[in-house]
Amino acid sequence: MMAPMDNARAYREHIAELTRRHEAAALRGQVDTIVLGAGLMEYRFLDDQAHRFVASPHFLHWVPLEQHPGSAVIFNPGEKPVLVVCRPDDFWHQPPALPPAQIAAAFDLRVIREPAELGAQLPGGRRTALLGPPTQFDGLLPEAERNPAAVVNHLHYQRARKTAWEIDCVRRAAVIAAPGHRAAAAAFAAGASEYHILAAFLGASRVTEDELPYGAIVGLNEHGATLHYQLRERSPPAGGNRSLLIDAGCAADGYACDITRTYAARGHDDFAALIAGMDRLQASLCDAVRPGVAFPELHRQTHRGVGALLRDAGLVDMDPADQVSSGVTAAFLPHGLGHLLGILVHDVGGHMADDTGKPLDPPADFPKIRFLRTLEPGVVVTIEPGIYFIPSLLDRLKSSPAGCHVNWPQVDALRPYGGIRIEDDVVVTATGHENLTRPLLP
Repeated sequence: MMAPMDNARAYREHIAELTRRHEAAALRGQVDTIVLGAGLMEYRFLDDQAHRFVASPHFLHWVPLEQHPGSAVIFNPGEKPVLVVCRPDDFWHQPPALPPAQIAAAFDLRVIREPAELGAQLPGGRRTALLGPPTQFDGLLPEAERNPAAVVNHLHYQRARKTAWEIDCVRRAAVIAAPGHRAAAAAFAAGASEYHILAAFLGASRVTEDELPYGAIVGLNEHGATLHYQLRERSPPAGGNRSLLIDAGCAADGYACDITRTYAARGHDDFAALIAGMDRLQASLCDAVRPGVAFPELHRQTHRGVGALLRDAGLVDMDPADQVSSGVTAAFLPHGLGHLLGILVHDVGGHMADDTGKPLDPPADFPKIRFLRTLEPGVVVTIEPGIYFIPSLLDRLKSSPAGCHVNWPQVDALRPYGGIRIEDDVVVTATGHENLTRPLLP
């Protein structure tokens, strides 16, 4: 949906900031023009049915037009940016809407009827960078650079710092998703299936599944142990609902929220106590978000906290630091603490040392985490610690030297619950942080 009128000033400031960034990117890449394409519709093999269209993040960064394949923004430093909207004269499908006045006012608005007409709008005789899916630029400006690294790296690095308008988009996405999470929790408590829990989420959030920024994860019982569980059982589990892990977000003006909650059914007290412990740990990690904190250090703090939680729950008889160094906590928490969030659910720039694209070296103890940068104001991150009972990882732990320190009967008793993840979206402020999701879903 489009930006509301009360956000017009924030959007103008957003465009001003993007102008500064793209001027610097053009200088870095030694180009005169940057074209940011939305992409094209892609069709199924041997079929006239199209895949779901997802606009390029380069295009969405400028303008919240999510259903406008064939469109583009043309940026020439020192000039008003041009917005080319592809609006076919089509009686088979509803043509996409033109942008509202507050959006259009930021651009020199031009309308084309076919994607191929974009070529006539591109300036000739200039050094040009074409950013976006290359198929949109087939046959156009063969001398132009496609996604040149110097330009893209600069923009990706800067994109980690969100403008006030972008942060408000994530905030509004969370407002849309919150009723869905509450409805999903109620459906779980009533004994619904994964399929019907997802339907409850979609209905309460008033969105279709195609409008979600990522495939919702709705895992009952053991299914919560599959980190990106993708199936939706139509019938409730034969033994009833013991636990629910739901990871589901919505989008506003192309920006995603990313929220996870875990629930225990009534009477399953041991698992409920573990959820409560994880909730306290997650809150402490959110409280630690502030400028100047290196995210890998927060990840280490997470593993120490998970170790303490495993020890206090009687699952592992080891000091938390020893659990981390011996790989015990990694068997229960095999993913990172969080990631950048924005136009993409896993947004870009998390491994960059600077705007040239120089990579940051991952820490030796956690070489695969998604986000390596030091936190600074405007950065939006997810904070999502977890504990999972994943059979393959537990089998490896059991055969390792540290396996003798695990209370296997207690672990086995918790395997039928799958796992726990609690996730909020947090923006770094000048003095600390703001949790964008927890006020909506305590």
